[in-house]
Amino acid sequence: MAAKNKDQLLPWNNVELEMLLRELIAHGSELAKADFKAEIELSTVEQKAELLKDITAIANTYDDENYNDYGFLVYGVKAKAIIGIAQTEPDTDKLQNTVEQLLKTYVSPMPQVYVMGFETEERQKWGVIVVPPRNGKPHMFFKDLQCRDPKCTKLRGDWFVRRGSTTDCGLPEDLALIMQRQTDAAIEPLRESIRVLQTRVGKTEEQYNSALFKLVERAISGLPKNTEEIEEAVGADLPTRLKRKLRTPKDAIAEDLIAEARILQEYLEGAATGLTWTPQLTDSDENKKIIETIEDHARAFQLSVATIVLSDSTGVYTNALLRSIKLLAKIVEPPNGTMFNSIGKAIRYYPLGLIVYTIAACSAAANRGDILKQALAIPLKHPIQKGETLITDIFYFWYDARSFFNSACNGQACEPIPQRIRQVIGDRIGEMIPDLSGSEYFFRGEFLLALSGIDTNTNRGGDAAHRTPIHGLYLYMSDAQEPIEGLLLEYPNWLDKIYAHPLNELLDSFDRNAPTMGISSGCIAMGLHGLKTREYYDEGLRRRLKKQG
Repeated sequence: MAAKNKDQLLPWNNVELEMLLRELIAHGSELAKADFKAEIELSTVEQKAELLKDITAIANTYDDENYNDYGFLVYGVKAKAIIGIAQTEPDTDKLQNTVEQLLKTYVSPMPQVYVMGFETEERQKWGVIVVPPRNGKPHMFFKDLQCRDPKCTKLRGDWFVRRGSTTDCGLPEDLALIMQRQTDAAIEPLRESIRVLQTRVGKTEEQYNSALFKLVERAISGLPKNTEEIEEAVGADLPTRLKRKLRTPKDAIAEDLIAEARILQEYLEGAATGLTWTPQLTDSDENKKIIETIEDHARAFQLSVATIVLSDSTGVYTNALLRSIKLLAKIVEPPNGTMFNSIGKAIRYYPLGLIVYTIAACSAAANRGDILKQALAIPLKHPIQKGETLITDIFYFWYDARSFFNSACNGQACEPIPQRIRQVIGDRIGEMIPDLSGSEYFFRGEFLLALSGIDTNTNRGGDAAHRTPIHGLYLYMSDAQEPIEGLLLEYPNWLDKIYAHPLNELLDSFDRNAPTMGISSGCIAMGLHGLKTREYYDEGLRRRLKKQG
């Protein structure tokens, strides 16, 4: 298999993979699916048996927390240093063919492997056997492999797993875990169908309730409308009656929007609103209920925001929208005397993040860079200390809630909060954006938010390596590429007006720094594989100039 083909099949290119492996080597500790060897020699039966044991053990092990369940057998390494190879086959294609032939001869089902080679500045060769995650576990020996040393012999039916940094024989509990995981994967499409059906049922209930409300509203509209007499009867004073009399429909909607934001704010900030300040990670069902309750409280405000961004093209309600968001744009502080933890504070940034994501997605769909720019400029105020920061800093503050969201969703996602937000936005406002797919409006909006991080970091100074975008789901999802490419190729005339710095400079920083994000936490920016945003921007600019000329 040619190196080019391997590079296309894996979720990272050679440069990204080498960087990841060098971090692993420098760290020195072997993980459940990372093993280090000085050489890979295959001249004896014992050496072949040992290699097959190591590869199958990695392939049979789950490790969702590190590197998206990919496994690595790194060779040419010893004691946290690259020492180069002396006995290992230096031609990676030949080594790949040899390893695949051994696996085909002795192991079933045969795990997939990719052999990649690297070279140091001192021209020392080293490499890695990458073992991608696959279903079809356990990988067993289906043919005896006899060695002189009985301890090295592998018999038909033998199979192995990794426990920490050691390789052991597979046990019944390991097989039970494998069967459970593969059963979950098999029925996930059914679960997704059920979720879609539940969403449709929920929307049907909403439509029913809306129709019922309209019937009641129509009935009420037929009643006498002499509100002044009613207000006098209940004792309303003259200023109140004057304010009611002078109130326009525009004022009413603006006041209702701000009132909705205030209700949400009081729910998040209160000590006895039912939203705990000390959530724990031990009860996934309870944590899921907490997230859903927060989303329910934010629902009306989120839908109102989406409606204004998508439909208020003249900007009649923009000022009211920004005023309402400012009510929520605060540093979280628990009430006096209230016990709290970092998760309790972090989850309270979730509704504001959901609203900012909604504005970004709807702005991208409605070509409204103006309202997104104004929203991104909203300061995040501290209720006690003086000073303020930008609203997008909440995306750094909610980092402590990642484990909480993973607990609630029984997962180990690299970006569980944006993942959840993508689902909520799709369920609630997807039908309001019929011209774009869910991936298009979500990832275009998230990309615009990500660039605002570079814009802000550029303002704050520092070297180019620190001008990083805001983390997001786009880093890890391959279906983010096409929407981002499309946005830059179409190059709407509002795109470069959102930010304080030239768009080409922001994209240069994005291409340089975004692919390296997440590696230290065990996540790989697979969604950015091969993406060169500056090139698409330049092409979009050329198309625009050609069209104008």
